[in-house]
Amino acid sequence: MRARGLTASLMALFMLFQLAGPGAAQASQAIDTFSVSSSNTQAGGHPDLAMSFSLDSPGAPEAAKDISVNTPGGVFGNPNALTKCNSEDFALKQCPSASQAGLITIHANYSYYGGSAAELLGTAPIYNRVVEGDQTALFSFYVPKIGVQINVPVAVRTRSDFGLRFTVADLTQTAPLASADLVFWGFPAKGDHDGERFPKGNVGCADVAMAGVGGSFCLKGAETAPGIIPKPLINNPSQCTGADLPVSIDVTTYQDPANPSHKGDSYPASTGCYEMTFKPVLQATATTKEADSASGLDITLSAPQPVGQANTPSSIHQVVLTLPDGFTVNPDAADGQGACLDSQANFGTEGLADCPDRSKIGTFQISSPALDGPLEGAIFIGEPKPGDQYRLFLIADGFGIHAKFVGSVIPDPKTGKVLFNIKDLPQVPFDQFQLHLFASDRGLMATPTLCTLYPIVARFFPWNDKLADVTSTQFFSIESGPNGTPCPGSIRPFNPRLVAGTSNPQAGSYSDFNLKLDRDDGDQFLKDINFTMPPGFTGDMRGVAYCPEASIAAASQRPGRTEQALPSCPASSQIGTSNVAAGPGSHPFHATGNLYMAGPFKGAPLSLVVITPALAGPYDYGTIVVRVALHVDPLTAQVRALSDTVPQIVGGIPIRMRSIEVNINRPGFTINPTNCAALSVESQGVGDQGTVVDFSSYFHAVNCATLAFKPKMTFRQLGSKEQTKRNKNPRLRIDLWTRPGDANLKSLAVTLPRTLAIDQRHLGNICAKSELIAKHCEGRQTIGSAWVKTPLLDQPLAGPVYAVSGYGILPHLAFILGGQVMIVPEAESSSVGKGNLQTVVPVIPDVPIGHFRFDLNGGKQGYLLNTADLCRVRSPIKVSYEAQNGKARKQSVKLKGPCAKRGKRSEKRHRGAGVR
Repeated sequence: MRARGLTASLMALFMLFQLAGPGAAQASQAIDTFSVSSSNTQAGGHPDLAMSFSLDSPGAPEAAKDISVNTPGGVFGNPNALTKCNSEDFALKQCPSASQAGLITIHANYSYYGGSAAELLGTAPIYNRVVEGDQTALFSFYVPKIGVQINVPVAVRTRSDFGLRFTVADLTQTAPLASADLVFWGFPAKGDHDGERFPKGNVGCADVAMAGVGGSFCLKGAETAPGIIPKPLINNPSQCTGADLPVSIDVTTYQDPANPSHKGDSYPASTGCYEMTFKPVLQATATTKEADSASGLDITLSAPQPVGQANTPSSIHQVVLTLPDGFTVNPDAADGQGACLDSQANFGTEGLADCPDRSKIGTFQISSPALDGPLEGAIFIGEPKPGDQYRLFLIADGFGIHAKFVGSVIPDPKTGKVLFNIKDLPQVPFDQFQLHLFASDRGLMATPTLCTLYPIVARFFPWNDKLADVTSTQFFSIESGPNGTPCPGSIRPFNPRLVAGTSNPQAGSYSDFNLKLDRDDGDQFLKDINFTMPPGFTGDMRGVAYCPEASIAAASQRPGRTEQALPSCPASSQIGTSNVAAGPGSHPFHATGNLYMAGPFKGAPLSLVVITPALAGPYDYGTIVVRVALHVDPLTAQVRALSDTVPQIVGGIPIRMRSIEVNINRPGFTINPTNCAALSVESQGVGDQGTVVDFSSYFHAVNCATLAFKPKMTFRQLGSKEQTKRNKNPRLRIDLWTRPGDANLKSLAVTLPRTLAIDQRHLGNICAKSELIAKHCEGRQTIGSAWVKTPLLDQPLAGPVYAVSGYGILPHLAFILGGQVMIVPEAESSSVGKGNLQTVVPVIPDVPIGHFRFDLNGGKQGYLLNTADLCRVRSPIKVSYEAQNGKARKQSVKLKGPCAKRGKRSEKRHRGAGVR
């Protein structure tokens, strides 16, 4: 890039004049004429470039202070095509002839020294110099007659089109410049210029114009060979739009520095566009050969730049890399990272960037024949923009160049397939453009999951739009599983692991509950999952609100940072937190969310909603909402949690979920069973390739034997005394109480005296077993109603009771208890002893009952029949209880009712009710 020699020389000539003139003025010095011409217009050709300019009334009254020339983007040169004269040799006027790049002729206002206002000072060779400090290239010459040294440093317009700017600053006020004519040679070492090449030690001809140099008394007809192989110094642009390109000059005076004079000209449009070539090549590979692993990426874009007689190939304008399926962005790539803001990158300026180290994700370098070494830089995460979230800043400094490029990573939102787009590359020649994205567990990329060859395809777009785009493909291989394990088969393994438990295992106590599911790198990704909680593990729903459906729907549309600051669901509905780990390697990315209680979902009476702000470093992927249906077993009250399909891609990035952790930590919410048998949390997972796996985690409560057990039941006949008579159908109320802190009921049996039997006359509209299963006996005659006010719910569960046929000789009883949840306990009826009716509830959920009431119909819809007068024959009701902790209890209960009180003798004879 230092090569931008030809323009640099132009500039040098302006500056060489260190001129300024006496006098004061009110307006900047005008530029009278300015023109640029090229010896050929071939695209990528190597012309001699000529430039001339003249100033209006130099030094009268203003003196020029600074002069700058801006050449068109795409006009560039190669200072390494020539020998470079070092500072010592230039000072001693001993620059080698092989360092001459062209000629300059200068006129100045020399009237102060007795000359004219447009005095010809002479013609001088322009030398290619060794750069000093922060310069891209440096050209220098001595002004004939006055012997003033002029340095013309070359800078690159990195804020815009990477064209060249030549600037001479702080000209002395000695001999104000009137005009200059200069030429840079396209091939300085060619023999065509031997007659114009100055021998070593000769730095100019005073009073000689450029046209008279060759064969003049100054060079005396001698020819000086450079002794080096001719290489092109100047290249024409690749751009072939057919339009002329702008070139300009600016002059600032001492008297009016705020108002520089400006004049423009046109650089001729490139021709012969089809004579250029464009043959870039891609080299690319992942930094690891292991499947399903974090990886870096090495990319080399090669565009050979021959330095011979041929036209320079077209520069690369844009390149789009298409990565293979499965080679995706690593979810952990931005974890802990920051972004470099546009303001920190200093776009729109030519100053240094100041991107923070924590935004650095790689390195890159540019090699060019115009540079003495590679231009090295770093790749940073760029500030996300709407529609262009994954920006990359490529920033390099060196050789006076502060280059800043912008690339984009574009993942497909549905598949995660990645495009790398590097656009608006400068119209300058480079041999190689090398990029390295860091490896390690936080590598930017994650490799595919299977062992095979994978293609990376590059599509190159030339600056010469008359040439066709070029596609280049490079293959890389995946040769093992993660961590050097054998390659997986076409169907990857799937062996998830589950660990679940409570923070306090005390039976019947409140406790936090934690569940964690893990999968290994190389395994199938988790697609669907469900959990079945152990019997008796339940939650206290009193005071727990539901997150409104409208809030759940709105959450999925919110930015993650908004959701994090202002949660969508009310705090009264939160029951815990979640933590999802995503990405391969030993350092996956973690995203935390909140767990809320919600209402019915997909046929389940309750649901959980997991709301996670998806934030990774500077990236905001939005808010992820996952619903979990909570199905309650109607017989055992056991909870089965069935999740929505687990999200596979978020923000275009396949998340490669590694673990799911749920912590239910709302105080006084989850309750342990009162059964200390060996239990488990059961789970079933479905992998992304369809494999179904059942797995579980051991679970048990402790100290069940310390729990007391003292349930109580009462029986009362409702209605008139008339219903106590033989052959009548009594209306009964049965109440059951359990005490807080006791072991829960496991089963109970109620044995009625022979004075009560099932009335077969009223079973004509009985419910069938199939109807109970299909529609809970809807439309059939009830035999009563029941409700239960459990300490776990704000409102009782209530519903009808049916006699159900299909279980044998006697019907079962089914209690349809609905509310927040639906529980359908069943009771089995049989004849025992000497014909007593016994009703057994063999399975009772391991939950606190509190108060249960069963009202049995009497009269015309009565289920039971008096076989004797209940006021005359008062036989006790026998109740047997079994606790979840194995304890047992028996109770003998009197049937209370509207009977008159008996005398003491009769009472003594029929005494028998009691508890033992």
